[in-house]
Amino acid sequence: MRKTLAVVIAGVSALTIAACSSSTSTSGGSGGGTSTSTAGSSSGVAAAKAYQQQFLNAPTSIGISTPLKSKPVAGKLLIGLDSGLGSAKVLAQYWAQAAADAGWKYKDLISGTTPSDQQAAFNSAIQQNPAGILTSGIPEATISSGLALAKQKGIWVNTSASTDQPSGAMFDTSIANPDQLHEWGKMVAAYVVTQSNGKADIQMFSLPVFPILYEFDKAFKAAITSWCPDCKVSEHPQQGSDIGTKTPQAVVSAVTRDPSTNWLIFDLGDLETGVNAALSAAGLHGQHIGGLTADTPNIEGLKNKTQDVWTAYSLPIVAYRQVDSFARKFEDMPTLNAALPTQLLTQDNVNSMVADSASNYVGVADYRTDFKKLWLLNG
Repeated sequence: MRKTLAVVIAGVSALTIAACSSSTSTSGGSGGGTSTSTAGSSSGVAAAKAYQQQFLNAPTSIGISTPLKSKPVAGKLLIGLDSGLGSAKVLAQYWAQAAADAGWKYKDLISGTTPSDQQAAFNSAIQQNPAGILTSGIPEATISSGLALAKQKGIWVNTSASTDQPSGAMFDTSIANPDQLHEWGKMVAAYVVTQSNGKADIQMFSLPVFPILYEFDKAFKAAITSWCPDCKVSEHPQQGSDIGTKTPQAVVSAVTRDPSTNWLIFDLGDLETGVNAALSAAGLHGQHIGGLTADTPNIEGLKNKTQDVWTAYSLPIVAYRQVDSFARKFEDMPTLNAALPTQLLTQDNVNSMVADSASNYVGVADYRTDFKKLWLLNG
């Protein structure tokens, strides 16, 4: 989501999704309850518990340590494409802060969540001749014509949360890439298997409009199948416009159809908006809630014990990593492909997490100082 100079922050990408009203269900085993199944389930729970353990403590490093060759040249313009969703707004806020720390200017453009709006925002950014454009989640195919023009004009593009490979003007897609999403999917699956003791009936709600989120979905289901062959996962694709509107009722309908449901998993924290209230109004209780990328309402849900587990996504560090990537590009230095600092946020550790003044997850308290040192600005 970060684009270097003249970073165009591109909000969460939106490939068209025709969200299905139907759902698909997968289960790893025949559920016969045999001694073989019981033994397999026991070993799977033990393996899941061992895996989750390494992600319960706060991270201690920003994940990169190679300094720039020289201080960033001041005055460059970065434009960020901001979808307008809650998490995207936070990302844009930190794009601006990181750009300022590097001595650059930043401008924010609202890109929306539809391909046509994203194309228009990207084209508008190009016309302003920034040094770089920052995006997040927007697929290369959505802005391909604009990328060709950006390359002609010497404008670099950096995106986080992308399934694409670097190509042309889009020089870095390594931040929050598919490997990172696979890790997050496995982390959440490990927690679900452990907490349910291998007896999870899961309703999963996804946003196919963002291709990168499918990588989380895929990894989550694969890990559930591996560790808990008798667990069940039913999938319910949603549209971006369903957030806070149709999705809460879709959750209620899914739980009503399958009263044995004990876990609700969302592949974006924003997608859970309104779900707790809808469940309560319908008289449905006892479902555990979690998923990918905790937004501040999800963090509050952990604190008041109405939600159970979310992956922590440090938007401040993502923003700084994207701006850092631009700084390296401008100096002809290699792109740093490193995992982001992360952890599993739960009811047990949420009150000790490192957060900013607005309760957004930060993870590493001294991240800003650490980046300034890498940028040779600490003197």
